[in-house]
Amino acid sequence: MKRSLSMYSIGESDEKTTVARRRNRIRVADRGAVLLLMMLLIIGLLGLGVTGLWLTSGNLQVQANNNLRSQAMKVAEEGVARVRASLNAGVNIDAMLAGQNAGMDNVPTAVDSAGKPNGAGAVFVEAGVPLWNVAFPPASFGRTSGTATAPVASTMGRYSVWIRNDTAECRAGQFTHDINGTVLVRSRGVAADNLTTVVLEVALGATPAIPGTPGVAAGLPPVLCVSGKNACDDNSSTISGVVAN
Repeated sequence: MKRSLSMYSIGESDEKTTVARRRNRIRVADRGAVLLLMMLLIIGLLGLGVTGLWLTSGNLQVQANNNLRSQAMKVAEEGVARVRASLNAGVNIDAMLAGQNAGMDNVPTAVDSAGKPNGAGAVFVEAGVPLWNVAFPPASFGRTSGTATAPVASTMGRYSVWIRNDTAECRAGQFTHDINGTVLVRSRGVAADNLTTVVLEVALGATPAIPGTPGVAAGLPPVLCVSGKNACDDNSSTISGVVAN
């Protein structure tokens, strides 16, 4: 009886040892699964962080590009406005169309198969000074360079302006002689980074007078349009999507 009890005790002990070993194996396997889950969680968080940094830097770059394009647009519009003011003051149009700076002018001499002039035009000259790489705003604006901790660009960019006869007269062979009072002005604005460029082409012509009738004063001329974001629809002078008088 004692012998059988002893054998029973030994068998029970072996069974307990086997169960304990199985439990240890399960615990080791569980620890491996937890480690794997932790690694996956860390990788996921790292991916989210990298994605957030990438999106932030991308948004900053997009905003910087939009700002530079807006500055280039403003600079190009200033070139158009300056030429409009000169034309309104009265200049020798034919002399402007013929060009006065051989090294910079690109006066058209023919039209291509699509009926477009083969040159951008002559560089516009105001008071004897060609409008070529003109800084804006000018020094008269009093814009300073700021401080070492808060620097400010002294200029928004530079513009160059060309003038040529309108396409209709160029097709008729009149490249340097204006008959209908309409010319095409091309203004190129380059932002301060010297890379971002905006080119505006606008048709400028005399505002038609509104004749009066006996006893009635002449009417007011139509509202002048401007180029760029402030363009209006008061006329049909549209070149490259820009409306201007």
